[in-house]
Amino acid sequence: MTDPRSDAGSIARRVLVAVGRWAFEHRWFLVLVVAALVVRLHWNFVVHPLEDYVYSDMRGYMRRANDLFNGWWEPREYDAFYPYGTHVFLYAIQAVAGDEPNNYAPIAFVYALLGSLLVGIAYLLARRVSHSTLVPPLVGLVLVFYYPLISLGGYTLSEIPFSFCLVSSTFFLVRMAQDGRSRDAWAAGTFAALGFVIRPQILASIGLLGLFWLVARRWLPRLRLTLMLQALVPLLLIAGFSAYRLHHHTGRMGLISENGKFNQVFGRCHNNKIKALPDTPSRRITSFGPPPLIQLEKREAKMPGAWPGLDPTREREIVYRGYIGDSEILGEIIDGCVEQSGWAKQVEYSLVNAMLLWRYNIMWPDSGKSFWREHVKTWGMIHTTAFAVPALLALFAVFLRRRAAGLSIVALHLWALLIIAVMILGGIRFRSPYDPFIVIMALEVYVVGSAWLVGLAVRFMRKARPHQPKAASS
Repeated sequence: MTDPRSDAGSIARRVLVAVGRWAFEHRWFLVLVVAALVVRLHWNFVVHPLEDYVYSDMRGYMRRANDLFNGWWEPREYDAFYPYGTHVFLYAIQAVAGDEPNNYAPIAFVYALLGSLLVGIAYLLARRVSHSTLVPPLVGLVLVFYYPLISLGGYTLSEIPFSFCLVSSTFFLVRMAQDGRSRDAWAAGTFAALGFVIRPQILASIGLLGLFWLVARRWLPRLRLTLMLQALVPLLLIAGFSAYRLHHHTGRMGLISENGKFNQVFGRCHNNKIKALPDTPSRRITSFGPPPLIQLEKREAKMPGAWPGLDPTREREIVYRGYIGDSEILGEIIDGCVEQSGWAKQVEYSLVNAMLLWRYNIMWPDSGKSFWREHVKTWGMIHTTAFAVPALLALFAVFLRRRAAGLSIVALHLWALLIIAVMILGGIRFRSPYDPFIVIMALEVYVVGSAWLVGLAVRFMRKARPHQPKAASS
C-alpha cells in the first residue's frame, strides 16, 4: 500500500511546481499589477483621498448611488439622463462592504484595484498585438506611473471602470480573433456590455469592428461569424434591459440615457453652458457646461482673436424651459445652430472638437484645483509630445492587412474616438480612457520604426563599405 502522506506530498510538490511555472511565465504581469496597485493605493488613501473631492460630477454619481439605498426601483426622470453603470457600481461596492452610503474606503480600494488590473491587461493586450517583445513591458511600465489615469482613479467618476471594461473587452476580442475560442467571445461581449452601461460610446467601436470584419475577415479566418454573434449576446441583453429601465424612469423610448443630444448641442453650437428651467413642480433648475469649451472661452479671453476660440453660433449660455434631456427641444437647438452657422462653420467646429482631445484644455477635475493643475498640465504635454503623433500614425494599421491584424483592432478604438469627437465633442478627459491603446500604438511605432531605421542604416553601411579585392593566389 502507498503511504497517503507520500501521495499528499507529491500532489503538493506538483501544485507548487505548476504555480511556480505559471508565476514565472506571468512575472511581468504580476510585477506590473502589484507595482500599479501600490502606487494607486497610496494615491487614493494618502495623497488624494476620494472623500475630499466630492463635488460636481462626483457628487452627482454619489447622490445617485446613495439614492439606491432608499429605493431601488422608484421612477426618477433625472436618473435616466446619464448612463447608470457608474452609480450602480458605486452603490454595489458600498453595499457589499457594509450596506451604508458615503463609504469611501472600499470605493478607493476597488478603484485602485481596477486601475492596477487595467495596467496588467494592457500589458497582456500588448503581448498579443505587438511585433516586438520589448513593447509589452514598456507599455506596462509607462502605465504604472501614468498620472492621468492615476488621477482619474482618485475621483468617483466613470473613466477608470470604463477604461478597464474597454481594454479587457479588447484583449479578449483580440484573443478570440487569434485563437477562435468561444469563451473569449463571451468574455469580450460581457466586458463590452459592462462598458456600455458605463459609457455607451463603446458602441462606436463595436460598429467599426463590424465594418472592419466585413472587409478583413479573409485576414482573420478564426474570427468567425458565430463567434461575433456570441459576443453580441451579452450586449443585446444589457441593451434590452437598459431600454426597459429608461422607459420605466421616463415613460419614453430610448436605449440607455437621454444625454446624447444634450452633448451634441455643445459640439454643434459651441456654447459653454446649457440651463434648463423647470416647467413643472417635479422638475428643477439644471445646468451644465463642458470644461473643454469653458477653457476654450478662457483662452479666447487671454488671447483675443486667436484661433481656435469658442465662437458660439448663438448665445454662450443657452437657456430653455423644460427637462434637461428633452430630445425635441435639444434637436431644434441643434438644427437651428447648423442652419444658422452653415456647413463651413460646422466643419470648423468638428476640427476643433477633435483637436480638443489633445490640445487647448487641461483635464478636468484636476484643472479646477491649482495644486493638481500643474501636474496634469505637464502630463498633458508629455502625452501630446510623446504619444499622440506616433499613435495617430498607427491608425493606418487597419490598412496593413494580415501583418498588423491585432494592432488594427486596437486602432479601431482611436478611429471611434475621433469620430465621436468630430460628431459630438472632444476633450482630454474624454480621451483618457483610451490612453492605454494610444500608449500601445505609440510604443509599437517607436520600436518597430527604430528597428527599421537600424536595419536601413546597416544595409547602407554595408553598401558604402569600399570593395576589398581578393588576394591573388600563388
